[in-house]
Amino acid sequence: MKNSKNVVLFLILVLVLMWNPLTSYIYYSEHVVYDSKILSLIFWLIPIIGVIAIVYIKRKDTVSPRVEGIVFNSAYVGILLGFLVLINFLIGVFTKPDTSNPDQVLKNEGLIFKPNSAAVYTTVEFNYRADINGLGLRNKEIKVEKEKGTYRILCFGDSWTFGWGVDVEYSWPMQMENYLKANGYTNVEVINCGQGGQFTSTYKEFISRAVPVLKPDLVLVGVLQLDDLAQLFENKLAAVKANVNSPKFFLKAFLMASFGNYLKLVAQNNSAIEIRTVWEGNNNDLIKDFSGMRKLRFTTLTDTIQTLFRTGNLNPGLLNNYIDFPDRVTIFNNPNHPTTQEAKKEMTEDFEKMNAVCKANGAALMFLNLPMNYFTGHVVERMPSDVLNGYYQQNNNIDSIYASIAKANQLPYFQLTQHFIDLPEKEKYFFKYDGHPNKIGYQEIATEIGKHLIEAQYVVK
Repeated sequence: MKNSKNVVLFLILVLVLMWNPLTSYIYYSEHVVYDSKILSLIFWLIPIIGVIAIVYIKRKDTVSPRVEGIVFNSAYVGILLGFLVLINFLIGVFTKPDTSNPDQVLKNEGLIFKPNSAAVYTTVEFNYRADINGLGLRNKEIKVEKEKGTYRILCFGDSWTFGWGVDVEYSWPMQMENYLKANGYTNVEVINCGQGGQFTSTYKEFISRAVPVLKPDLVLVGVLQLDDLAQLFENKLAAVKANVNSPKFFLKAFLMASFGNYLKLVAQNNSAIEIRTVWEGNNNDLIKDFSGMRKLRFTTLTDTIQTLFRTGNLNPGLLNNYIDFPDRVTIFNNPNHPTTQEAKKEMTEDFEKMNAVCKANGAALMFLNLPMNYFTGHVVERMPSDVLNGYYQQNNNIDSIYASIAKANQLPYFQLTQHFIDLPEKEKYFFKYDGHPNKIGYQEIATEIGKHLIEAQYVVK
C-alpha cells in the first residue's frame, strides 16, 4: 500500500513538473494561444492542485483505493499528454530552419507556398491539380538566376492570378507569357506568384521575399476589383473579433500549438491534399454554428448554393463573405464610406512599400485592376444582392479608387473593366457558381495585359 502511495506521489510530482507556468512559457510563448487566460489558468491550476494533492496524500496514513485510482489515472493521462506536447516542441526545435541561411529558408518555407507540395481541387465546376515548384510557387521549375538577356516578369495577386479553377498553363500569367512569345518577345519569362485569398498586405510580404531573390525587370500586381480593398478591412475586423479567450478559439489554437508539428512531419510526404474534403468539413462546421441573422442569411441563398457549400463544392471564404459581409460591394464601392477610406489608405501604404522594394532591386511596378462580374455584367450566381449588379456596372466607383491609389504612388495603372463589359456571351468567361474566370476568361485577361505591355513598350524584342 505504501509503495502504491509513493508511486502516486511520484506521478503527481512528474505531472507538476510537466504542467506549470514555466513549461507553459517554453512551449507556447511563440504562439497566439499564450495570451489566453484559459491557458494560464490550466498551467497554474495543475501545479496548485498537484501540490495540494501531494500534501493531502502524505498526511494520510491510508488513501482509499478509489481516490488512489482516480489520482493515478488522472496523473498518468496528464503525463502522457505532457510527453506528447514535449515531443511536439522538440520536433519544432530540431526542424526549425536557420533563418540566417536564405537557401535553407527557401528550401523549407518557400517564397509563398511549401516547396514541392500539391493540392487537388475537384468540384462540380472544375477538376485540377495545383503543383508547387521547388521555390514555393505555382509555376514550372525555374532557376533563381535569370539567364542573360531574359526579361523577367513576376505576377503577384490572389486566386485570379494563381489560376483558380484551371491547370497552371491556363492561368493568366502563363497564357500571357505564351502571348508575348507568340508575338516575337521570345526573351520574356513570366513567373506566377499568385496565392488564393490574399490581398495587398500579403502581396507586400510576398514581394519583399521574392523580388530580392528573383531580381525581376517588371512586377505586375493583380488587384481584384473591390475584393482586395474589402479584404483589407474585413481581415482586420476578423482579427479584432478573434477572441483568444473564447473556448472554441482556445481549443483550436491550443491543439495546433501542442500537436501542430506532428502534422508538419506527416505533411512532408508531399502527397496531394484533397481540397474538397477540407472545404466540406470547414463549411459544415461554419453552418452548424450559424444562429440568428447569420442563419437567416444562409437560408436566403438558393438551394443550389446551399448544397454546393454543404458538399464542399464552394470554398469557406465565399461562405464567410456571403454571411458576414453581405453588403460589402455597396460599402466598398462608396468612396465616401469611412471603411472604404480606411482601406484605401492602407492599400496606398501597401503599394508604397511594394514600390520601395521593387525600386531597391531595379524592377518596375505596375498596378493591374482585375475584373469581377459585379462591374462587368457577367453571369455568376452568388447571392441575393446580385440583383444590384446592373447598378454597380453603371455606378462603378472602385476603378476610380484604384486609379487614385496608383496615381498617389506614381505607378502605371491598367484596368480591364471596359473590355469585359464589351465581351459578348456573358455566361462564357466565368464559372457560374464559383465566380472565378475560366480558361477563356483568363485568356482574355492575359491577352489584354500582354497587348498593353507591348503597346506601352514595357517589353522589348
